[in-house]
Amino acid sequence: MATDILYDDPATALRRFVPYDTAIATMHDQYMGLTCNGIADVKGFQAVHQARMVVKGKRVEVEKVRKELKADALEYGRKVDAEAKRITALLEPIETHLLQQEEAVEAERERIRETARLKAEAEARAIEEERLAKEQAEREAEEELRRVQREAEEAAIRAEREKIEADRRALEAERAAAEAERRAAQEKIDAERKALEAEQRRHAEEESLRKREIELEQARKEAAEQAKRDMEERIARQAAEEQARKEAEESARIEAAFEEAEARRKAEALRPDREKLLAVAAAVSSIEVPVLSSMAGSASKRVHTVLFNATQKIAAIAAQLDSDTGEETNGD
Repeated sequence: MATDILYDDPATALRRFVPYDTAIATMHDQYMGLTCNGIADVKGFQAVHQARMVVKGKRVEVEKVRKELKADALEYGRKVDAEAKRITALLEPIETHLLQQEEAVEAERERIRETARLKAEAEARAIEEERLAKEQAEREAEEELRRVQREAEEAAIRAEREKIEADRRALEAERAAAEAERRAAQEKIDAERKALEAEQRRHAEEESLRKREIELEQARKEAAEQAKRDMEERIARQAAEEQARKEAEESARIEAAFEEAEARRKAEALRPDREKLLAVAAAVSSIEVPVLSSMAGSASKRVHTVLFNATQKIAAIAAQLDSDTGEETNGD
């Protein structure tokens, strides 16, 4: 195991990772430029896959080295914990004994301090109680004097208030009579205004109801005409479709039926284009490469490859017509 190397000289153990820096730099230069140009790029895909397997292998190697180096560190840590635990167990009885001695002295000191504190509090409480009793007697005498004065003042105030209250009640009676007359007049005005407003609302509601009925009738007519037109168009589009598709469209919402019918119409419209492209692919595939001399053998192979790739790309373009909704597919 590498425990001595890991902890006496960590840099020595970490040098096991140094060769990977060079390997990673080389892989970066070689592989970061690799690309896979679509599903037809078989060669590019194979190159990317092989490169990824190499990179994955290096990653697995690094993980293996990490586990080897760390295993020694974990074992060393467990040994350190065990030794510290053993020494702590030896120290604990000594520390406990000394702590008990200190606590006994501290307890006695606390008892003496508590006794002195309780005595001082008792003396201070007696002095405070005497002072409070004296102040209480003085406050009671002052309060009695203020009570007599307050009662006399309150009697005078009550008399004045009773006079004011009598005047206020007389004034309120006059105001109440005036308010009753004003309220009666206002109620008559309000009743007449409410009657007028009710009549106006009734006319407005009747007019609004008449307009809504006209609008609803017009909307019903337009909806019926639109539904009729939609039904006729749907029946015309679905006449040539299979019975199962008809049953499915009848249970779907009209909007879903329109979308599905439009998708099928586009697919059907693209069928001639797709067949034309497939015919081109078949024509390219049927091209016969003339027999060349042995010196031009590689040229013949390249021509075969070009024709094969062209056939595959044309077929892929034809297959993508539906998803491209009729737009040209870039075959690069």
